[in-house]
Amino acid sequence: MKSRIRYSALTQAKESVNGTFEGSKADFEVFLRQKKLIVTSFDEEKKKLKKGKFTQDDFLALVEELYYLSKSGMAIDQSIKLLITTSEKQAQINVLQSILQEIKGGSQLSLALQKALKEEDVKVDSLSIGFIATSEEVGGLSDGLLQLFEYLSFQKGIRSDIRQALAYPIFLMGMSLVVSFLIFFLIIPKFSTIFTPEEFERLPSISYAVLSLGNYLNENSFTVMLGLGSFVTAVVVYIKKIGINWLSLMYKLPRLSTLIVDIQLSIIYGALGTMLKGGLELDRALRQLQKIKLLKELNDLLINALTELKRGIKLSEVFSLNSLVPPSDIALLHVGESSASMPEIFASLSKRHSEAFSRDVKKILSILEPAVIVGLGIFIAMVVVAIMLAVMSISDVAG
Repeated sequence: MKSRIRYSALTQAKESVNGTFEGSKADFEVFLRQKKLIVTSFDEEKKKLKKGKFTQDDFLALVEELYYLSKSGMAIDQSIKLLITTSEKQAQINVLQSILQEIKGGSQLSLALQKALKEEDVKVDSLSIGFIATSEEVGGLSDGLLQLFEYLSFQKGIRSDIRQALAYPIFLMGMSLVVSFLIFFLIIPKFSTIFTPEEFERLPSISYAVLSLGNYLNENSFTVMLGLGSFVTAVVVYIKKIGINWLSLMYKLPRLSTLIVDIQLSIIYGALGTMLKGGLELDRALRQLQKIKLLKELNDLLINALTELKRGIKLSEVFSLNSLVPPSDIALLHVGESSASMPEIFASLSKRHSEAFSRDVKKILSILEPAVIVGLGIFIAMVVVAIMLAVMSISDVAG
């Protein structure tokens, strides 16, 4: 629980002042001693903190706030203390207090942040911490925070695009499951009761198959639900314990391989552009970039590029040997090397691949959405036809 304290006090010059303080009572007492105020009256209002985990959006907001406070010249420990008093979520306060404790113990911000996020079970890639660690080495913390903010904002934009793109297809699939449930667990079992066992055996094949499936699911609903629940649980446990390399898995799918390459190249170019803009040398930027999860082919490319750069080979020449990098990228990289404008070129390439990713997603969805609708329509049509044939055959069966 946080407190908001409205107070009236007297200064040493006996002047009356009114104000509001947010924090604990102990912090309020420290504040009064520092300001040398004598309280005449105060009203403490308890403020309930929001619950929930520390999210990626919270992390982005924290980085942005630290950037502006650092840029203003405020010491990092003072910045953390200020953010603790203004935070309205318990998880945020936990992270900030952990960071402050580590900093007071002599740790750098990058290490303190990494430990605090780990304690709150927040997964952040190593490159994010690397932005701050590198800036601390060169003495430009605010620049590192700005680079990290831009990098996280870019990632947030990508996640937002993916969520928006998948929202409608997932809705359609969910509706398909609801319709299937209603048909097989409610409609078909009741309809089947109008037939005797002998009449049921003489129904048309499609009617017999659909009605039999509905009856089986209805009679064994508990077993079916238990089986589905066990399967889903087993898959979730397997993914959590062993893990699945989703990038490699999706990369092997025909229509998704291009999407994966575009988004990975966009991240690579975007991060390189951000780091070069912040004053980091290309070799160090490539080394930092190896900390994030990439396709094996692209990770090998970065390792090879770092080696070849030390030998005096240009980046464009190294990238030209990789089949995943389009020729148009190579041409633009060559222009950037010739004009000493690599940060701008990387930013342009990142935007190009990000836009290509968005276009490809829309193309796939333009096929997926009607495919789901058509599939649902065919399924419902088959059920309707099965029921209609059963109804039409009642007279024949009875005869």
